[in-house]
Amino acid sequence: MDFKQTTMKKVKKSLLLLTLILFCSQAFAQQPAKAKKPFRDAVQAGGLLFVSGQLGLNSLVQGKDSFRDEVRNALGNVERILHENGLSLKNVVKVTVYLKKPKQFDVFNEVYLQQFSDPFPARTCVIVKDLVRHANIEISVVASTP
Repeated sequence: MDFKQTTMKKVKKSLLLLTLILFCSQAFAQQPAKAKKPFRDAVQAGGLLFVSGQLGLNSLVQGKDSFRDEVRNALGNVERILHENGLSLKNVVKVTVYLKKPKQFDVFNEVYLQQFSDPFPARTCVIVKDLVRHANIEISVVASTP
């Protein structure tokens, strides 16, 4: 094999390696596509905003947070969706809460009272056998729009 052939082989290998590096780094740099949900986070109708049930699981340490943190996260998700729609927790007129364990009710109320004040929205609390992703709480709200 002469010098020219050896050099061409090295150049081809280098180009192939460079192409792979560029392709892979670009593929990993892109954000993965979000999974499509068969529902919206919120729907506005008749002067009301209906916020879909929100879990309080932290996606990085799913299920590792305390129940108190899970409640805060769920209410935080509700609050974020309200803000995205130009509203706040003060606009909430109805709250529906799903809890897995009746003994969690007092802790839920403690955190709830840090977020809501008098006049309180109407509220329903339901004890359920299980929730998606093994969550301990799911919260949905209805808010009045201006």
